Amino acid sequence: MLVLLLCSFSLFASRPTVALVLSGGGAKGLAHIAVLEAVERYGIPIDMVLGTSMGALVGSLYAAGYSPKDIRAIAESPNLSDMFSENTFSSSYEIAQAFQPTHSNVFSLGFDKGSVGTSPGLLDDQKVMEMLSSVFSKLPDTLDFDDLETPFRCVGANVVTGEKIIYEDGSLITAVRSSISIPIIFTPYPQSDGSYAVDGGIVDNLPIQLAKDLGYDIIIACDVNATVQSAEILLGSLSGMVMQTITLVTQIGSQSQYHLADLLIFPSLTDILAFDFIKYEQIIKEGEKACEAKAQEFSELAERIALSRPLVVKEKDRAGTYLSRPDPVIANIRVVDVSLFPSTDIPQKEHFSEFIGKPLDEETKLRLSQSLALIKKHYRLSSATYQMAYIREGIGDLVVFVQSFQKGESNISLGFSGSTGFSNNTPKGDLWLSYDARVQARIANIRGSNFSLEILATLGQTAKLKTSILYPIHITPNTSLDLDFSLTYEGGGFTPLNSMVNGERVVALDKGFTVDLKMDYKFLNYGRLDFGGLVDLVYLYDADTRGDPSFFAVPSLYASLVWDTQLSTFASSGVRGEFWTRLGRHERTVFGLQAAWRQRFSLNINDSFGYEFHLAMMRMPYTLLSSYVDLGGLSAFPGYSAGSLKRDIAIAGVMYQHRLEDLLGYNSFL
Repeated sequence: MLVLLLCSFSLFASRPTVALVLSGGGAKGLAHIAVLEAVERYGIPIDMVLGTSMGALVGSLYAAGYSPKDIRAIAESPNLSDMFSENTFSSSYEIAQAFQPTHSNVFSLGFDKGSVGTSPGLLDDQKVMEMLSSVFSKLPDTLDFDDLETPFRCVGANVVTGEKIIYEDGSLITAVRSSISIPIIFTPYPQSDGSYAVDGGIVDNLPIQLAKDLGYDIIIACDVNATVQSAEILLGSLSGMVMQTITLVTQIGSQSQYHLADLLIFPSLTDILAFDFIKYEQIIKEGEKACEAKAQEFSELAERIALSRPLVVKEKDRAGTYLSRPDPVIANIRVVDVSLFPSTDIPQKEHFSEFIGKPLDEETKLRLSQSLALIKKHYRLSSATYQMAYIREGIGDLVVFVQSFQKGESNISLGFSGSTGFSNNTPKGDLWLSYDARVQARIANIRGSNFSLEILATLGQTAKLKTSILYPIHITPNTSLDLDFSLTYEGGGFTPLNSMVNGERVVALDKGFTVDLKMDYKFLNYGRLDFGGLVDLVYLYDADTRGDPSFFAVPSLYASLVWDTQLSTFASSGVRGEFWTRLGRHERTVFGLQAAWRQRFSLNINDSFGYEFHLAMMRMPYTLLSSYVDLGGLSAFPGYSAGSLKRDIAIAGVMYQHRLEDLLGYNSFL
């Protein structure tokens, strides 16, 4: 019996353990997929995967139960390249006054006396977290990484102290997101202890020593940064120089660990940059070539392992075990603010009540991502993301994480709205185009006071320059009341005869000046009420040739009310109600009145149905464009171009909307 026990112990002790170590390197890390395929082809059993940055992402997918074929499919999908398409200066949403164009800012940069920018990274993590939350949605946020199909470790770095962080339990999403936080490029990621983490590559881009310290006997390592890139490639972009700077810092540490590995793989990726995810086929092919060049070493290593433990050759086209896991059902919703500077204005869990009781399948994940993207815009967040928590017997909590960085009270933003189409009722032919671009700057707390200065420049039907002085009268987390005094100068086409769509002249030389004093009340995140008085002074360049008056002075009072939960032109659900009225004097009493209501209902992930009505009666001076309602355009009456002007309308209708495939990262609709 003693002899048998000793023999058994001897066999157990001689059984070599194998670790696979994958380096960081951005898109070049996709070459690791070929390494996983080679390891399985030779039947080499992997007892642990360790990775940094992109190596952490690829390694975590494998450890969670994705097969190399599954990971290759993820690399081929647009989701991976989309991770790097969301900048921190990106769009925000502001509810416009009733019947005014809604501008979604495509760029917004905050600043104050001491700094520029509201985020420590060029890219925020909305798309990154969307992808990670999707691929790991079936895993709870409290994991021992040794309990994954293949045990896993990854490396991050404390952004303040520079200390190495080794992730061995907790949330796999948090671990991977932290490890890929490339300095300057990505925003740091918050940890459970209140600290922030950045890319582990700055402390250990190829953690071979860590594998040794954990007791693994045989180490296979792939370093995608080993080959030197040409100066032409590196100097061609900012991201190239940033990544090369990081590589120079980290590569010395990686090279010092090469001697600890039993098998080293160096894919030749000299013409690949960190964000060249579109070249995934070339990158994986180079990984395959590097593995083929090491075929003899792979065979010898497999033979060595086979002496003391069985080899496990896996089917190349197999589906990973992760895909067979059931989708968890959402039992509860929680919203958690993980901002360094917490905000009082964050979405409430009621925003997500429609998801309670639903499985987190592909349809739910897509709808949730769409909802979070709108909420991110509306609340001006850096990101709004999700994870599943406390998954027990297929049921768990959906935790929505919202994050924002300290906002500069002052900012500059760029916005654009416009539409184009075909119509048979335009004088110039079938094609029509309408656009409105704007630049807006806000300087807060002028000379230490509560006054703010806003300057708005727009280019469209008219060229406009508007200067406003604002004073906050009342502010709470959900409401604000401002006094707004503005002076506006406009030049361009002010009459129906020289509108942008139906214009008869190339150059319009009308001029206008407006003095406006109003109260602006925003409430409950979705409502806006404006009321005040203004005086319009208008000069029409060639009105006398038509027998029309050339000068107008129109004093008036007005009010505008909006309630909008749709937050975008193509929202699949929600309501937008608008009311506007104006009462003034020009030779006689003049007035305008408009009311509209639009409601949409989501039928499924791609389709929605709705109804709307629009009433208007305009009795302002008839020679001015502002005295008419536009019947046509992108979101108005079908078949009519923008610039189809009417003084009175009463419209009711129903609509159907279908979401098509994304085009260049943007939604398209029918």
